[in-house]
Amino acid sequence: MNGFALNLHTFHPMRNSSLLSLVRFIIPVLLVSVFVSCSPAKRVQKRGGYLHVSNTIKTDRPGINSDDLVNFAQPKPNNKILGLFRSGVWINDLFSGGRDTRTKRWLATKLGKEPVLLDSAYVDNSMIPMTIYLNNKGYFGAKVSRTIQLKRGRSKVRYFTHTSEPFKFGTISYIIAGDSLRYFMDGIQKSSLLKPGKQYDAYLIRDERERITRELRDIGYYAFSREYIFFEIDTSEYQRTADVAVRIENLRPRSGIKDDTVRYLNHERYFINNIYVNSNFADAASMGVTQTDTLAFRAKSDTLLRKSPDFYQIYRTQLRLRPIVLSRSLFIFPGQPYSQKYINLTYNRLQNLGLSRIVSVNVNPLAISNDTLLGYRLLDCDIRMVRAPVNMFTVDAEGTVAGGYFGIGSSLGYRNRNIFRGAETLRLKLKGAFELEPDFNIEGIDKSSIFNSLESGFEAGLDFPTLLTPFKFKRLGLNSKATTSVDMGFNYQQRTLYTRYVSYLSFGYEWNASQVARHLFTPVELSSVSIVRDSIFSVYLKDLGDPRFLNQYTDHLVLAMKYSFVFNNQVLNSGKNYWFLRGNIESAGNVLNLYSNLFDAKTDINGNYTLFGIRYAQYLRTDIDIRFYQPVRQGQSIAYRTAFGIGVPYGNSLALPFEKGFFAGGANGLRGWPIRSVGPGEYYSKVKSSFERVGDIWMEANIEYRFPMYSFLNGGLFLDAGNIWLLKESQDFPQGHFQASRFLKSLAVDSGLGFRFDFSFFIFRIDGGIPVYDPGKLSGSRWFRPLKFQMRDINWNFGIGYPF
Repeated sequence: MNGFALNLHTFHPMRNSSLLSLVRFIIPVLLVSVFVSCSPAKRVQKRGGYLHVSNTIKTDRPGINSDDLVNFAQPKPNNKILGLFRSGVWINDLFSGGRDTRTKRWLATKLGKEPVLLDSAYVDNSMIPMTIYLNNKGYFGAKVSRTIQLKRGRSKVRYFTHTSEPFKFGTISYIIAGDSLRYFMDGIQKSSLLKPGKQYDAYLIRDERERITRELRDIGYYAFSREYIFFEIDTSEYQRTADVAVRIENLRPRSGIKDDTVRYLNHERYFINNIYVNSNFADAASMGVTQTDTLAFRAKSDTLLRKSPDFYQIYRTQLRLRPIVLSRSLFIFPGQPYSQKYINLTYNRLQNLGLSRIVSVNVNPLAISNDTLLGYRLLDCDIRMVRAPVNMFTVDAEGTVAGGYFGIGSSLGYRNRNIFRGAETLRLKLKGAFELEPDFNIEGIDKSSIFNSLESGFEAGLDFPTLLTPFKFKRLGLNSKATTSVDMGFNYQQRTLYTRYVSYLSFGYEWNASQVARHLFTPVELSSVSIVRDSIFSVYLKDLGDPRFLNQYTDHLVLAMKYSFVFNNQVLNSGKNYWFLRGNIESAGNVLNLYSNLFDAKTDINGNYTLFGIRYAQYLRTDIDIRFYQPVRQGQSIAYRTAFGIGVPYGNSLALPFEKGFFAGGANGLRGWPIRSVGPGEYYSKVKSSFERVGDIWMEANIEYRFPMYSFLNGGLFLDAGNIWLLKESQDFPQGHFQASRFLKSLAVDSGLGFRFDFSFFIFRIDGGIPVYDPGKLSGSRWFRPLKFQMRDINWNFGIGYPF
C-alpha cells in the first residue's frame, strides 16, 4: 500500500558546522552502544546465569537446510535493535532490583524484556526434533551434537549434524481397493509428488496424501478422507532406497452387529441434485417469516431437457438480486460430480459480490432406501446469503499530497452496492483540501498564507461485476473475477500561480486471468485540463521558452487507451520468495489525429490540431516495475526493485503532457531528495527553483533490508539509485538528455534508514535519506562528504505503508 506520502526536505533546523560537532554526536552514541551491549551480560552473570545470545547450525552436507534446523533450537535469544544491541534486556536490568515500585515494574516488563538465560536442558531437548527432522528428510540414523561456549557472561550454542548418504525414493506402487476408484487413480497418480530417484522426504509423503485426498474429492468422492490412505515404506540399506506402496482402503462402515466378519464398502461418487440459493436469508429468519417465494432459474433453453433447473432462488416478497448475477457466481450445477474446488470457488465468488456479511455453502446427502443400489449418491446444495447494508456513507479526514504538496482535507462519500439489483456498485465522492504550496521564487506573488492552495472535486463511478462487451466471452477461467468500470470526475485547483480545472471520463475492464495474474484495459480515457494563469506567471513562463512548462500550464486534452498487466505470486505467511511485476502501456491522440488528417481539420495559431478548440496530446508511453521479495529470517526480509519507463511525444505534441511525464524523488522513489526535484540527467541550476522536474525517460533501482526493532517498531536500511532524462537536448536543461556514455555519471544515489510503526491495520513510515551522489551538482562536489555532514542534509519522508 502506497497510499499517503509526505516529503519534507528541511525537517530539522539544527546545523553541525564543524567536525567537532559531528564527533560530539558520534561519541555518546558509541558509548551508549558499548554500555547497553556489555552491561546486560555482566548483570545476568551476577545472578548466576548466562545471557544466551546465539544458536547456529553446522551441517555436514550441503543439502541440509540449516534455517529449518535452527527453528527447533531452544531457547531463543532476545532480539537486537539494528542487529547491534539488546535494548529490551538493558531496560529490564536497569529498572530491576532495588526498591520495587509500580513504575519500575512497568518499565522493566513493558518497555524491557526479560533476559533469556542459557538452559542446558532446553538445549539438549532441541536435538530431539532436529534428529526427527533429519530422519524425515531421508538421513536415517542421523545424529546431532552440540557445543556451548561461555564467555563474558554470554552463551553461544552450536549444533552439528552427523549424517550419511540420504535415502532416495525407489519404486512407487499403488494398491487400490475398488474398480471405480482404481480407474480414477490411474490419472491422479501421474501427477504424483513422489518420484523415483528423488531424495526421500516424509513431508512430501504428507503432501502427497493431501493431494490425493483433494483430487478425489474434486471428482465426486465427497465422503473420502485422508484416513483411507496409507503409505508402506520398504528400505534397502545397500541401495539406499525406500520403496513406497500407496494403499487406499475401502469404507469400513460402523455397525452395531457384533460378529467376526469385517464388511467393506466401495467408495461412492456423489453428484449434485438440486441447488437452493436463499439470497436474503437473514431477512426471513430475523422476522420469523416462514412463507417465501421460489424462482426456478435456467440460464439456457437447452437445459429444459434436464430434470432440475440451474438453481432455485428463495426470496421474501421482493427479488432484490437478479438470478443472472447468481448464475455467474455459481460453479456447481445439477448432475455435476461433487467438487470441493468448485464449492470453494462458488463461496469466494458470492462473497466477493460484496452484498453479504455471511455466505455459507453446504451440501446434504439424500437418504436412499436400503433396497436401492445405485452405485452413486446425490447431494442437495444449500446456499445462504446474509445480506450486508447496501447503502454506505463515509466521512473522512485525511492528509493529502496532490502533486507532492502537503495538505489537510476531508471527503464525503456514498456507495450503493446493488444499484440495479445486479451487484452493481455506485460510487459518489465530494472532497476538498487546503494545501501548502512551495515558494516559486517569483517576484510579485503573495507568499504570506501558510496553506496557500485550495483543491476540491467530485468523483463518480459505476462498477459492474462482469465484462460489458459487444462480444460474448466464455468463462475466462476459474479465477477470472471481472469488473467493468465507468468513472468520471471534476477537480478544481486554486494555486498561487494559476487556477486549474480538470475533468475526466473513463471506461475500462479489469479481470483476473489466474490467482497470480491480473489484467486492466481502459479503451477510453478522456481528460481535459483548463488553466487560468496569473499575469505575472504568464510573463515568467514565456521567458522560459521550454514547451514542457508551457504544456504544464496550458489548456490541453488527452484521449488515451491504456493496458496494464499485474503479476503477484505472493503466498501470505508462507515465508517463501515472491515476485511482483506491473507493466503499463498507453497511447493517446492517434484516433483524433487520424480523424484530423482524414477530414483535413484546421489547426490553431501554433499549428496544432484541436478538439472543441482545445489542443490534444499525442504520445506513446510505457513503464514496467519489477520487485522481488526475499525473506531471510523470521521478521526479516530484503526487497529488491527495478523500474523503467519511457514516453515518446509525436504528431500533435512536442513534449509529453506534464501529468504524463516521469519524475524522481519523494517517499516512494529516491528518498534522498524531495519529490520531483531530481534531474533531468546532469542538469545543474545555480538558482534553486521549485519547478517540478519531469522527463521522458525514467530508471530506478532500490534495495531495502527490513528487520524488527522493538515490539510494533520495524526498521529498514535502504539504497536507491536512478534519475529521469530527456529524449532530446534542451537549451533550458543542459546535460539533461540521455547519453549512454554518461549513464553511470548521471545516476543519483541515496541511502538511509527508515522507521515503520506497524499498528496492524496500517503502517506509518518515516524514512530519512541522504544523497550519496548528486549528478545535479558540479563534478567536484557530487559525492557525499561525511566530515561535512549536517542534519539538514537528511531528507525526511513520511508515508502510509511500505514504499514498494
